[in-house]
Amino acid sequence: MKISFLINNIYGIGGTNRTVINLAEALGAHHEVEIVSVFRRATATKFEISPRVTVRALVDLRPGSADRGAAGSAEPSAVVPRQEEFSAQYSRFTDERIIRELRRTDADVVVGTRPSLNLFVAAHTRDGALRVAQEHMTHLAIPPAVRAEMARVYPRLDAITTVTEADARSFLENTPVPGVPVTGIPNSVPQPSVPPSDCTGKIIVSAGRMHRIKRYDLLIRAFAALAEEFPDWQLRIYGDGGEAAKLRALVIELGLTGRALLMGGFSPIESEWAKGSVAAVTSSAESFGMTLVEAMRCGLPVVSTDCPVGPREILTHGEDGFLVPNGEVEGIAWGLRRLMADEVLRRDMGEAALRNAARYDPAAVADRYARLFEDAARRRAATDRGYRPPAGPRRSGAGATVPPVSLAAATADVTVDGAGWLRLGADGPGEGRHRWQFVLRHKPSDGRRRPDLPVRTSRTHLANGGTRYTAALGPSVLGELGDGRWQVTMRSARSGTVHMKAGIRDTRALIDARAGVLARPSAGPTAWSLPYAQPNGRLMLRTVLREEHAECTSVGVGEGTVTVRGVLCGDRAVRPGALFVISRRGSHRTDLAVPVQVLGRHSFRAEVPVRRAVDQRLERWEDWDWWLQPDPEDRRKTRVCHVLEDFPDVKGAYAYPSVPLTGDGASEYAVIHPARPVWVRPYCSTSGAMAMNVVDR
Repeated sequence: MKISFLINNIYGIGGTNRTVINLAEALGAHHEVEIVSVFRRATATKFEISPRVTVRALVDLRPGSADRGAAGSAEPSAVVPRQEEFSAQYSRFTDERIIRELRRTDADVVVGTRPSLNLFVAAHTRDGALRVAQEHMTHLAIPPAVRAEMARVYPRLDAITTVTEADARSFLENTPVPGVPVTGIPNSVPQPSVPPSDCTGKIIVSAGRMHRIKRYDLLIRAFAALAEEFPDWQLRIYGDGGEAAKLRALVIELGLTGRALLMGGFSPIESEWAKGSVAAVTSSAESFGMTLVEAMRCGLPVVSTDCPVGPREILTHGEDGFLVPNGEVEGIAWGLRRLMADEVLRRDMGEAALRNAARYDPAAVADRYARLFEDAARRRAATDRGYRPPAGPRRSGAGATVPPVSLAAATADVTVDGAGWLRLGADGPGEGRHRWQFVLRHKPSDGRRRPDLPVRTSRTHLANGGTRYTAALGPSVLGELGDGRWQVTMRSARSGTVHMKAGIRDTRALIDARAGVLARPSAGPTAWSLPYAQPNGRLMLRTVLREEHAECTSVGVGEGTVTVRGVLCGDRAVRPGALFVISRRGSHRTDLAVPVQVLGRHSFRAEVPVRRAVDQRLERWEDWDWWLQPDPEDRRKTRVCHVLEDFPDVKGAYAYPSVPLTGDGASEYAVIHPARPVWVRPYCSTSGAMAMNVVDR
């Protein structure tokens, strides 16, 4: 059986993309499967797709493509109602491409994945193919005008699926389609490739697009209500979107900097779920609840708002999580408190979540779809004598995965342990004459590139004909890597260098490693290594190797003051009379120093001289770098940094408030703008160095 999925844009990120890929991969173990993307705006897909699933696009919108501005692009679609969410993306030109594809397809089953595309599938797919509509949206969230068009066109379909039983009932009640069955089949989530959480860490995790429907504001406020009671807990929210700036402002307003972190987008996400002990889903509405299942498959109990559809079909209240009233901060805080306060309860519920989420495995969901297709074929054959049902499975299903056709299509996974070891792994095609190995390639910031570092690589032949490549880098390798950034590549004698795509980055061990370094600073060099993904998805390694290092542990912003705490690592101690120094960056460099409060042999606290920086500013925008001079008799200074973390974007995660000051002295610029306050804002640079900017706007 050949199955074709028609999707809006498989090259982007979204819940529909994830679940369609999961289902396509599972069906691909036994059938021929393709994903046809209407649009293509990127060179590669954001989510990994194995070669057994064919991916192609109908309209190429990448720069330089002939499809950009093609005839008919400015004319509205005759198929997609203007009330449909993505209607502006469709045109007479895209209509022609989609209709031509559906009339020529050789697929036995064509599956649409959103209302706009389901209208095309129903009206224009060739008669010899089964027509199936997937509805990923909550049915009543679809505009009435679009539902009216669905009621008119959908009778040509063979089957309709929704992602919940409740939504299937809603569909039948509100948009009945005579003779077409509507079946609730949930989205699927693969078993994670990382070990599940042990529910001992003190992190709450939430993930999803930064949209108002996710109600992250309620989650942040609920966490704020618990922050004083649970001072060692942290909230991490993963995702991108338009609400991020508002949420960052709310974090600052509630004084949660360093406690509630906005982590940005992250893929694959399972390594980040596994860092947590509690998952939180606070949406006002969910069509399904992919993040609930993802968290449960990583062994996390979930606190979820009881949306009209979705979570109540996934969670069993009191067994694998808590369903709390929709839209109420108090209810969310109640559920979080129950789990934050009771480690035994977290573990028991986490184990139940693992068991209960197994029903969402892609193989189980794919089996339900295969039966749905077979039932649809029998119904069609009973009413249409000319219809020929598709053949059964074309593949043996001997393996759940197939090797990539090239290493350029493969991903590399990395695991970091608490002892400083990094373990790399990648599955590639059969080697043949190639003997690939991992090679670290320096990416210099100053133009002076260090020699490549080949890494001893082991090879294991896989049952599916591929090769598994593994390598381990011990702490001693940091002596060769030094302080810098390295591309993770693979190379063979017969081929060029391939910069590997980032797969799983399991860095949870670094959370405890950071705590250990800060509690017991080493008298020797500070070494740290962190894998991360570039925006283009390629795998990088950030390495830190410093004879002396001052790690910032907290920044407190009060009324007119900024206070910093830190820990000094290395052979020197923080001595009485030690100085905290700020240095103006640029051609008018100036150093301002204040004594630090010595909290121990390696710990210090200082009040940043923000007023003096305001009084002595020479430009409307200035940056001042932070340094520690540990010994008053030794003028050597150490840059104060924040780099010893388990994630790369410290600058984005730690958002500090600004301090408004008028200054105490007669600054040249204060005379020009006497009524305007000067704003001082601490920040962490992309390199991890701490600084502050002083600006009058």
